[in-house]
Amino acid sequence: MLTYSRDEIAAYLDGVVDLEPTPDAAGLLDGVAEELHALDRRPGEVVLVALANGAALLRCFFGVLLAGGVPALVPPGTPTGRIREIADRIGARTLITTGHPADPPGRRQLGPVQVETLTGVLPQRHEPGHVVILTSGTSGVASGCLHRFSSLTRNAARHARSVGLRADDTILVNLPLYFSYALVAQALAGLVTGARLVIAGPPFTPAAYWTAVREHAVTSSSVTPYMVRGLVAADWRPPPSLRMLTVGGESLDPATAGAVLDRSPGLELYLTYGLTEAGPRVSTLAAHREPRRRLGTVGRPLDGVRVALRDPGPDGVGELLVTSDTVLRRKVGVAEGRVGDCLVGPDQIATGDLFLLDDDGYLHFRGRLSDFVVTGGTKVSLASVRRIANALPNVIASATRTYQAHDGTRFDLDLYLYEADPVVAEEVRRELRRQLVRTEWPSRIRTLSLRDLGHK
Repeated sequence: MLTYSRDEIAAYLDGVVDLEPTPDAAGLLDGVAEELHALDRRPGEVVLVALANGAALLRCFFGVLLAGGVPALVPPGTPTGRIREIADRIGARTLITTGHPADPPGRRQLGPVQVETLTGVLPQRHEPGHVVILTSGTSGVASGCLHRFSSLTRNAARHARSVGLRADDTILVNLPLYFSYALVAQALAGLVTGARLVIAGPPFTPAAYWTAVREHAVTSSSVTPYMVRGLVAADWRPPPSLRMLTVGGESLDPATAGAVLDRSPGLELYLTYGLTEAGPRVSTLAAHREPRRRLGTVGRPLDGVRVALRDPGPDGVGELLVTSDTVLRRKVGVAEGRVGDCLVGPDQIATGDLFLLDDDGYLHFRGRLSDFVVTGGTKVSLASVRRIANALPNVIASATRTYQAHDGTRFDLDLYLYEADPVVAEEVRRELRRQLVRTEWPSRIRTLSLRDLGHK
């Protein structure tokens, strides 16, 4: 069951500031619930929500929950084929998306959005009061984590305490809300603390970010290391209103963290670690209160979170195990890139991340076991990219290769084709880009022939 009433949620949403407001969005909280009842959706059915950042997205998210459904946020602009694959894998026969007059029949208009029935999908049902958070970075494009809504708000409250978030704060949300980091550590943290939300982008630019912080007197902002590097490169200095900056998504290198502190006297800088399977926040480092030697860590676990290392080597590095009452209930869909279930004990997950745990309880990130990379600030499942490539006509096999560029990790993709004809190669590249989300595009695509695989 939900831990917040309809009126409490409505009051919270009424205070949201939307930098790109959607007309007629105010009625969506109740309208979504009414529409799902009209469509005779059963309690616990999964509903996909593919909308851009904004108050409309949050109203639909909470509207699904209030109707007894299980919301799953999907990146806006996801290709139709990908939407269908996700729906089939997680059993979602309902899609809420942006409406267009030329859309095909089968969509019902609901104010500024449309509700579409995806025919032929076998619906899966879960207990009401749950949320599915998709995990394209760690487990493939058609999988997700099933969480209790109550555990997500519990995790949000723990994170808020770890960074000192208060009711009088104004939070800038410019990360995609389909990321567990933004959804829980910002949107739900605002709900549990009473802080006000200001919702922006993406895309991210240092200039637009500075303007939003200054014009809306933002006091709290969450960014990824990719964004921080862009701010430092632009010689960005925080406006006076900004009290705290939290960093998550991947580890921030100590030199960049030090540069932020050097140019931002008085700014509270929090370096955090988490993953969707954990619900999602795990640890926090209050970097502004620590000696510089600790800037290479992600701090210590939140209250209520216990950590241990599995199979540590002679150097003390092992896979991080997280035990908490906020970890996922179970995986849904099809996981790719890792073998086995991440749940390894009661309320315990194996993260697939390698850490050193020092004598003072600080976590030092050392690498990953799973088959994904963080590129451009976004997690990308290489296993999913290869699977999509291998399913294309004329493609025999594919391979991914990662490398370090000046702005972080990148990857290339090699495609081995039945035909080496340039026209065929270009058709394959075009179709691949059509099926991949933009953040999954390789830096370079090479098309090779059978001969390159050792065939004569």
